[in-house]
Amino acid sequence: FQAPNRLKVALGTVPRIPPATLFEYTDANPVMVGAAIAAAAGQPEDRYAEEHLFKPLGMRNYRWTGADQTGTVSGGWGMRLRALDMAKIGMLMLNDGKWQGKQVVPASWIHQMSTPSSKATAQDYGYYTWINHIVRSEPEFGAMGFKGQFITVLPKERAVVVMTAILPT
Repeated sequence: FQAPNRLKVALGTVPRIPPATLFEYTDANPVMVGAAIAAAAGQPEDRYAEEHLFKPLGMRNYRWTGADQTGTVSGGWGMRLRALDMAKIGMLMLNDGKWQGKQVVPASWIHQMSTPSSKATAQDYGYYTWINHIVRSEPEFGAMGFKGQFITVLPKERAVVVMTAILPT
């Protein structure tokens, strides 16, 4: 978390287990994904998120903390959101990427991120989305943050549940 250049650290990370054998969440992956987004977008990850996600959702009170010495934030941690804004992200996911009638995120991406691949080593994890990890009795997916931050989407119920907490690690 305190590395002066997280991308350099992430690129030098050696897996503890062979790839595609067992699921193990690691914060190195979001760092590399963020670098790929920045390279493809031609702008830092946080500015891209602001322009293409936060502003379209009407979010104004977000804060991304913990930039490294290169000025790069990490998509894997450090996002500060109000519960209302977390709910907006949940509603965006519930409505297949639409916000107030406008397609903000492609519906195909929402489907891909919330459906585990049959080839995946973790059947409860999609593209940075936990799937049937909290509620196993019906379709459910969402995001889980440090110490008890949750966005849970229940498509069958047409509901989004948001929780903020400070739970022990």
